[in-house]
Amino acid sequence: MPLALAFLILFLLSAAPAGADTFRVSTADVPEVRAVSKLLKEVYRELGHEIELVVRPAKRSLMEVNAGASDAELARINGTENEYPNLVRVKEPIYVVSVSAIVVKTSRHWMSSWEKIAKLRIGYPRGYRIMDIRTKDMNAVKVRDPIAVVRMVKGERFDVGLLITSDALRLVAADDGLTVLDPPIETMTLYHYLHVKHRRLVPAIEEVLIRLNDSGRAKEILRARD
Repeated sequence: MPLALAFLILFLLSAAPAGADTFRVSTADVPEVRAVSKLLKEVYRELGHEIELVVRPAKRSLMEVNAGASDAELARINGTENEYPNLVRVKEPIYVVSVSAIVVKTSRHWMSSWEKIAKLRIGYPRGYRIMDIRTKDMNAVKVRDPIAVVRMVKGERFDVGLLITSDALRLVAADDGLTVLDPPIETMTLYHYLHVKHRRLVPAIEEVLIRLNDSGRAKEILRARD
């Protein structure tokens, strides 16, 4: 083998990206990450790939995936691609989540809808893009986490707190002074998104997700505690 050709081959091998089958999946730091990432790991593993989670603030996460700095976004609502055109949606849902309102039991506010809470003092935790969108132009404040929302509603600094329903039920169950309004304000279907450079992988991911959802395996993974 000519020496120049040998050096060229060595150069190309050294330049190949390490872990080329590992996809960087970006996400905000929210409680659902652990469950959804377990499901997504199984999906990618069936296709011969692994994933590496990258935790970012909600908007920055989307911006980095849109710019190609990360390969995919863990789970977002339908329509995210309208604002971030380099994102391609996997059309089979990966998760369903709902938002509920909490109030003190002595509250006069018992109507659970975006329209009914629009003029109230609202608090919600950081990391939920959907809450940012829905509360735009409302008297709404983002706080550190769900526990802070509960504390500030109880202290009557907020008229209503917005939480993912599972968090609302869990936290309010431990506090006799608060209640969760029923029904949830909104139920949202979430989808996995890939950067456009990986668009050819979308049909294969859809196929695996459809099978896992139809067989009930997806629910088993999402509900598993370990």
